[in-house]
Amino acid sequence: MTGSDAAAAVPYAGQPARRRRTHWPTVLLLTPSLALLVVFLGVPLIVIAVTSLEPNALLTFKPPGLQNYGYLAGHAYYLDVVGRTFALAADTTLLAVPLGYITAMLLRGLSGGVGNLAMIALTFPILTGPLVVVLGWMALLPDGGPLFAPLIHAGLIAPPRLLGTDIAVVVSLVQFTLPFAVLTLYTALREIPGNLYEAAANLGAGPVRGFVHVTLPLSLPGVLATVIITFSLAASSYVAPHYLGGAAELTLTTLIAEFILATYNSPFAAASAVMLLILMIAVVLAVTQFFARLIRP
Repeated sequence: MTGSDAAAAVPYAGQPARRRRTHWPTVLLLTPSLALLVVFLGVPLIVIAVTSLEPNALLTFKPPGLQNYGYLAGHAYYLDVVGRTFALAADTTLLAVPLGYITAMLLRGLSGGVGNLAMIALTFPILTGPLVVVLGWMALLPDGGPLFAPLIHAGLIAPPRLLGTDIAVVVSLVQFTLPFAVLTLYTALREIPGNLYEAAANLGAGPVRGFVHVTLPLSLPGVLATVIITFSLAASSYVAPHYLGGAAELTLTTLIAEFILATYNSPFAAASAVMLLILMIAVVLAVTQFFARLIRP
């Protein structure tokens, strides 16, 4: 190659960079999904946010205003509702994620028909829906139910009171969120290359050290996704707190329903919904920042 050819091959400083090719087919394929997302999620969120800034039967002010948020944040009763909502979600997450991790590791060792049957059995709560799950626990948890009645008649335990308590709500939420946790963690564990375990074993690492130094660090992104999914599902759940928690102990979701159905106070309901969304986003960001320090680049 001559000097002139080399000079022609290398772009000079003022030469414009080659334009990147736009993937118009991909953009066109995503357009319907984005349009549905905007119409059915973005627009309702805007309507709810605007409604939360309007006056209501208890508060009179010139809209738009933040008085509804100030009223909810200034009363201990509503703050207790917020605290109970996130306490139930945190308890559910702390129980569902370790159980899901153990189950996912066991499922990873299964293969063939046994593994397929285990996955089908795991997805039954998702297929039935949260209402069927809650109705099942409403039949099992009473004192005269099939779970405790034989033990009570045998004199082994005293009649427990579980319906209408946070324990019943957490039990139902754990059962409902566990399949989502297992499937997410199972996918993360399957992505770990098998040769890493062989290398760890060749270096003298046993099962415990292999888990601590290989499995756990590489599965942390999946654990983060599982925590976010489980916490979000538990915090936004309505059926379990409503039917198993009782009418006296409200969460933010049941409080929103009370504002809409009982007091017909749409601005308070909208403000409660926006508060739930903002607090959930704050929790997700905090958890993400915490896991970012643990996940190795």
